Amino acid sequence: MRTALAVLSILTIAGCAEVQQLAQDTLDGARPTTYETGQGQQVRFALGAVAFADRVDRFAPTRELGVAYSDARQAIGPPDYDTDRCPSGDECYVSLTSGGVAVFEFTNNTLYDGPGDDIAIFEIGPDVEATSVEVSVDGRDYIDLGRVEGSSATLDIGGRGLEGAQYRFVRVTDDAGQGDAGGRTPGADIDAIGAIHAERR
Repeated sequence: MRTALAVLSILTIAGCAEVQQLAQDTLDGARPTTYETGQGQQVRFALGAVAFADRVDRFAPTRELGVAYSDARQAIGPPDYDTDRCPSGDECYVSLTSGGVAVFEFTNNTLYDGPGDDIAIFEIGPDVEATSVEVSVDGRDYIDLGRVEGSSATLDIGGRGLEGAQYRFVRVTDDAGQGDAGGRTPGADIDAIGAIHAERR
């Protein structure tokens, strides 16, 4: 009888812990969520809002824009571009500028190489302006994943890095030879960067 009660007690405690974790994940936004990219792709993120970049590590535009979309922090968190809420684009995304570079960091999760594509770059606007994408474990040594352009917004790490590596940094560089170098929002317009395959830290 005592053994049965002990087992029941353990199961109850474990169940409560799972419920508490579920409740915390819900508060944190760590619920599986599907987002649509600017190219019309439906991308599912197992960690929901938690799967997106949390911090700007570095931003090096090639020229000053002097407007809200020159703030790289607008690309932090899940995609939030909405033409009704932000008709002028203010406070919704960052324009990299022609040839500009931005480095983002995941602080509460890490990106890893899983089945299929691993990372999604949410680039908005009527034209998809090409961007090269690299990832890094430590923010120093980067692995080139290729380019986001045309109809696809996702890339596969595809065994390019070390087996089991956990990536925290993503570097995106606008292709200066493609797209409009002038205007109010030159270069790729980044709304969000998400880890499709992510692990909580």
